[in-house]
Amino acid sequence: MYAIMKIILICCTGYSIKLFCYYGEWLVSDKKNVDSSINIGGMTCAACVRRVEKKLAKVDGVDSVVVNLATNSAAVSYDPDVINVNAIGTELERIGYEFKGVDQDMIEDETVSFYTDKFKIAAPISLVVFTLSMINVPVIESFKFWIMMILTLCVMIFGGGIFYKIAWKNFKNRTSDMNTLLAVGTLSAFIYSAFVTVFADYFIARDNYHVYYDAACVIITFILLGRMMESRAKKRAKGAIEALLNLAPKTAYVIKDGVEQEVPASHIFVGDVIRVKPGGSIAVDGEVESGQGRADESMLTGESVPVAKREGDTLYAGTVLTSGTLLYKATTVGNETVLAGIIKTVKSATASKPAVQRMADKVSSVFVPTVLVISVVTFLTWFFVGPEPLLANSLLAFVSVLIVACPCAMGLATPTAVMVSTGRGASNGILVKNGETLEKACKVNRIIFDKTGTLTTGNLKVEKFAVAPEYMGEVASVEALSEHPLAVAVVEYAKAAGAELSPVEDFENYDGEGVSGIVDGKKVLVGKYEFLQRNGVEAEASAFSGSRIYASVDGVYAGMLGVTDSVKSDAAETISLLKRRGITPVIVSGDNEKSVKIVADKIGIKEYHSGISPQGKLDILQGYRAKGETVAMVGDGINDAAALAASDVGFAMSSGTDVAMQSGDITILGDSTLRIVRALNLSCATLNIIKENLFWAFFYNIALIPLAAGVFYPAFGWKLSPMFAGAAMAFSSVSVVTNSLRLKIKKI
Repeated sequence: MYAIMKIILICCTGYSIKLFCYYGEWLVSDKKNVDSSINIGGMTCAACVRRVEKKLAKVDGVDSVVVNLATNSAAVSYDPDVINVNAIGTELERIGYEFKGVDQDMIEDETVSFYTDKFKIAAPISLVVFTLSMINVPVIESFKFWIMMILTLCVMIFGGGIFYKIAWKNFKNRTSDMNTLLAVGTLSAFIYSAFVTVFADYFIARDNYHVYYDAACVIITFILLGRMMESRAKKRAKGAIEALLNLAPKTAYVIKDGVEQEVPASHIFVGDVIRVKPGGSIAVDGEVESGQGRADESMLTGESVPVAKREGDTLYAGTVLTSGTLLYKATTVGNETVLAGIIKTVKSATASKPAVQRMADKVSSVFVPTVLVISVVTFLTWFFVGPEPLLANSLLAFVSVLIVACPCAMGLATPTAVMVSTGRGASNGILVKNGETLEKACKVNRIIFDKTGTLTTGNLKVEKFAVAPEYMGEVASVEALSEHPLAVAVVEYAKAAGAELSPVEDFENYDGEGVSGIVDGKKVLVGKYEFLQRNGVEAEASAFSGSRIYASVDGVYAGMLGVTDSVKSDAAETISLLKRRGITPVIVSGDNEKSVKIVADKIGIKEYHSGISPQGKLDILQGYRAKGETVAMVGDGINDAAALAASDVGFAMSSGTDVAMQSGDITILGDSTLRIVRALNLSCATLNIIKENLFWAFFYNIALIPLAAGVFYPAFGWKLSPMFAGAAMAFSSVSVVTNSLRLKIKKI
């Protein structure tokens, strides 16, 4: 809300209307809708994902739905005047899935526990059934099959009951998914075996006295084992998000009426005074009122060196006071803290889908019906042209195809990789807004850098002050309404020199040029040399090597201020690494040519553009894109917002303005430009993992379906038993999730 109000204020006070155009649609479209994360039970494969998305998208009042199999959740945007979350949950349950509430963080624990309990039931019973199928015990031989049938029923009801329940709901809704394949396959094996058991004399007479209870039991057990391992791996994949959630303490010591009380962090309000002792975590964002200490802010900046804190400094929720004792006043609480914003960004990225996943979802939507057709064709082929026993061999091939072809791995290939990647990024000071950005960032071949605050520290100092003392207050008063780093430096210098600020009327900002306003009835202009000239003021050009700011009062030239900045210590290394990747760096700045050239030469950038307006930055960026280049923009200010929004990938430095960070696709926490390189490395690593996952998912099905169908049997005698099919299917899902976990240890 703060960011939105700031944008509106900018527009109303005279900033470029272009900025409003870039954000206007966002402001209008999001004004009414509510975004919620709905937890879903019963989803098992990519077909489930597609089905839930299609169903909920048709519900009146629902604007968009993105389902994530890795987190068993759906990000839903809806109109609260038309529908609520419970009604959406009801629609979900109508198609056979379980509505498990909103924004709960214990769902994965419940899933692990659920499948673990089911596996503990199924495994020992299946072992008994399998053993009975392999040995002859004369004492029980006459009723062995009856014992196996009863035990198999126990496994199917108490172990695999969830699969049949969902499959039945699918049948009633005329849809199909992995549960359908599993249910049809195991029921077919059980029903055939039950017939053999009940009508034993008939099958003995035809020398076909074989049952497949062991196949049904072992398949269910393997699937439960796979689900248990998969859910544990998915929980590990969510580790970074859980780590962020655990950063902020549950309680804090609040001073009320001179008495220190321990209260829940959720009961802290803006204005409350809180005491934090050495080793204590900061509960909410705030400002130090008294005391001195050092805070570990590595969760925000990635820097391991604790930051000194004293009166007036800002504290952030989730950071740790390593030394000293502080009293601080709460300024931002609840979902408005910086930590809450980071968590929201990571969750949002996890809920999004790259283009490659949308393609996989489309394939999986027709995959299950196709497999059902293939399995029927397989059965008929074996029955009419296969070897004896015809019915038994046909049934085994039919079941094997159904079981081996479950598209679980397809649905997990991308979301697990995105989830691990965004969590890894957050722990390294890189906030990625969506999965599409991870896909696009690896393709970047040109990066446009703003200069001030991006390649330079942004710690500007006025080195030359050639403004008449009587005008200092007027100039500083107008600059105080600007967010530009140069303006901030001017105001700080003027205040230190004893200048008093006055109210300003009719303030106007001219993007990339300067500002103007009325102070005590006098028209004050502050900005570039050309800005004053265009307004009829004869300014004296300066040869100062840094940034130059010119001022006039009532049409009379008031003087010039020279501001200097220092290049970031890691900027040159960043540029060198980008060049090694084949990426062309460019500086596009509104500053004067001399100042821009000094920075470009110092860090090794050959191409640069100076004196460029926000519209000019946008034009240059679009010019590169028109040539077919994939262009990233790195900036930190309002002047960069349009270019950030229009770029293929926008990097916003967190030290900049809220508007810039709203426009960026990736927010770089802290000041290190090396994180831009790490973000690109992370993007490429993620894309490679996704490709590996999808290759494995598709290759697995392409290779094993023909084997299960018996295509290689005539030439090589190769077949795939239903039990091995179940093991292979379970392994495919676990392998995909495990492969995604490699992103936790990959060097970026």
